[in-house]
Amino acid sequence: MHNYALIKIILLGAIAMLSLAVAIVLFVLLYQRKLASHQEQLTVINLQKEKELIEAAIHAEEEERTRIAAELHDDVGATLASVQLFLQVAEKEEGKEKIIQSQHLINDTINKVRSLSHRLQPAILLKSGLSAALESFFDVFNKSGAIHIEYTTEQLPDLDENTALSIYRIVQELLNNTLKHAAATRAELSIETTDNTLTLCYSHNGKGITEEMFQQYIYKKDATGLKNIINRLKVLNGSISFEKEPNWYHTIITVPTA
Repeated sequence: MHNYALIKIILLGAIAMLSLAVAIVLFVLLYQRKLASHQEQLTVINLQKEKELIEAAIHAEEEERTRIAAELHDDVGATLASVQLFLQVAEKEEGKEKIIQSQHLINDTINKVRSLSHRLQPAILLKSGLSAALESFFDVFNKSGAIHIEYTTEQLPDLDENTALSIYRIVQELLNNTLKHAAATRAELSIETTDNTLTLCYSHNGKGITEEMFQQYIYKKDATGLKNIINRLKVLNGSISFEKEPNWYHTIITVPTA
């Protein structure tokens, strides 16, 4: 009888210890799950704050571009046009040859100011849409002979102003990087829309980067162009990837449209 009571006490003690161990394990698991949930909430909040900061920075940048473009067009452009009129009147006087040369220089400057103004704030984008703005942008480079660009697209969906402007800026940045670093003679851009997703494929036949190189470049201090693209894609919830084939480099960008 004494042994039975002792065994009973031991069993009860073992059950109590096991129950305590199970309770501790459950407590740790629940605490870890709660902690993980809290961390996920913090991550979502931090990502949202990061996105809001990027949106604010991009908005401020576009406002500054608009201001500078307006000043170039209204102030500098108007002043140069006035000087041109004075020179036209002065043509009849002495030094006609030098005046004519000055007129040519001023005409060239007016064209450059107009081109810079359009690049800073493409009025055609707001007036005629993304596709027309890209065609106009590429046409300038095709006429310059610096590079030949082919652009193909289907009927694009209606995009809100911010999305269209961001895509335009991204393409601008891609082409600028090509002109600066790639030594390419040809470039191509195609845009397709499938399942509420806009897919841009930008390609060139110069020196490009691969997915592995991109992961390294993005952390470099001087990779401003790539970082600008990434920031705009974060706001658009878009993505970017890179592919390579003999003599061609491809940049694929996807942006949700709904």
